[in-house]
Amino acid sequence: MAVRRMSRREFMRLQLLGATAALASACGAAAPPPATSTPAIEPTLAAGTTQPAAAPTQPAAGEPRYGGTYRIISTGFVSLDPPGAEVSADWWMAGLLLYNFLYSYDRNGDLFPDLAAEMPSVSGDGLVYTIPLRRGVKFHNGREMVADDVKFSLERSLWPETYNWGKQFMQNIVGYDEVTAGKTKDLAGVKVLDHYTVEITLKTPQAVFPAILSMTMNGIIPHQETLDAGKEWGVTKAIGTGPFRFVEWVQGQRVVLERNPDYFRKPYPYLDRVEIYLDVEPSVAMMRWENGEVEWITPPSAELPRILSDARFEKAIRKSNTLSMNRLFFDMKSDIFQDIRVRQAIAMAIDKQALVQSSAGLAFPMEGIYVPHMVQFDPNFKSNYQYDPEGAKALLAEAGYPNGIKGLKAAGYPEPMTIVQADLAAIGVEIDWQESTPETFGQYRRGEIPLGMHAWSASFPDGFDYISGWLSCASLQSEGTYNFGRYCNPEVDELMAEAEQLPIDSPVRIELYRKIQDIAVNQDCAIVPLTSSISLSLSKDYVHDDVKHFIFTFPILETAWMEK
Repeated sequence: MAVRRMSRREFMRLQLLGATAALASACGAAAPPPATSTPAIEPTLAAGTTQPAAAPTQPAAGEPRYGGTYRIISTGFVSLDPPGAEVSADWWMAGLLLYNFLYSYDRNGDLFPDLAAEMPSVSGDGLVYTIPLRRGVKFHNGREMVADDVKFSLERSLWPETYNWGKQFMQNIVGYDEVTAGKTKDLAGVKVLDHYTVEITLKTPQAVFPAILSMTMNGIIPHQETLDAGKEWGVTKAIGTGPFRFVEWVQGQRVVLERNPDYFRKPYPYLDRVEIYLDVEPSVAMMRWENGEVEWITPPSAELPRILSDARFEKAIRKSNTLSMNRLFFDMKSDIFQDIRVRQAIAMAIDKQALVQSSAGLAFPMEGIYVPHMVQFDPNFKSNYQYDPEGAKALLAEAGYPNGIKGLKAAGYPEPMTIVQADLAAIGVEIDWQESTPETFGQYRRGEIPLGMHAWSASFPDGFDYISGWLSCASLQSEGTYNFGRYCNPEVDELMAEAEQLPIDSPVRIELYRKIQDIAVNQDCAIVPLTSSISLSLSKDYVHDDVKHFIFTFPILETAWMEK
């Protein structure tokens, strides 16, 4: 059997649970700090307008200026192709540097028209989305982007020969099944009405659909140029509409981008060049940053106490809320977890504050599923299963385990899992745990490991991403399902289907998703929310407006500028 490549989500989970990426700034039971209050990027130009390229001028003190090379150290790089960009630097590059999308999220978490000229008009039955496009947007080769490129981009990402970690998110488009099965290359549900208008037809109403169009796999690429590049596309050829254009990729070493002078959102970008150095050992990265050789790093965990206690680092720190939620889940089909009292006992045995402390206080405990950036987040929600070791022991005894449980197979990542192991041992549950690898996910799906702890990094700030991925019955139909606990409560799917027929910010929709949270966490005890994080990186005090994006946990370089 061929080894399956680790998906972007899986890699991001490893990153967020590892020593250098699962960071937050709350202590104890304190609530997480609010998202950055930095003003959002000006999201739109008037439809059909163009502006001349801004000529570099001598700015007044403190005003943005053109020029400079922004150097960043990152791990992970797979592809320059939007559907295949799935790990760290390439996911960020696809999302914020090389490509644009019909819709995108700004730094404050607001969805705005990106390559679309405005938000879509939706038919009365909620099935047909009509999307007008901006005029005059140019690809990096100088050709204007038109509706044919949009249709091609969406359907090509579903072709069997195109590697795409998130195809299943597009399954509601009419024609999805035929395209993914290789019966046709034409996605019937996407139609070109004219050069600047696209129509998309869905199978069922889906309020979150515009958000799905913001996912990195849906970056807009040029039709004929992509086909002409053949196998070189995404390797030595990459043409988008984004603020920076591709120069070179030296595998395992660096990626270089340069300013796009024809970028449609003026006066951006200010930077001349972006250099991304790959796979640098963390301690070496820290040394290079301190020596002034790079502008941006994610520091090694060993340096966090020094960074957080030394005032000299204050202006260098860049932080953001993330869409990551660390959770404990049970295999709901395993014999041992058929009894809800066993699940409840384990939920009550976990000391979330200990998990917070293990990340230098840079995490905050979670009561529910949804993280603060999500509209469904409820600060008043409480889990029924608070930390209570004695109560947990009593539940185990009621369930027929007065002497505890021995040899329970589990998986997770070393630092948090050792804490969970100690907590469970305190109530008589001895776990035989293994460190998680990409192969572990297959073991979950086959029911070989009944207990697991992992993080999930959402692609957009809506609870649909969580629920559809790992708590719905429908998710179990996918061979590569992320529903590792094999959880299925039909009421969850029914509530989600009802919610998706309503406007995305509808109070009723929000309450339906909150009801799902109560079912999964409190009624079924199918999942134990543990912690969420804030990502922390270091920049330089001479760099301005390189705000860390809450989805990508990397800097927004479209608006960044440098004094030197």
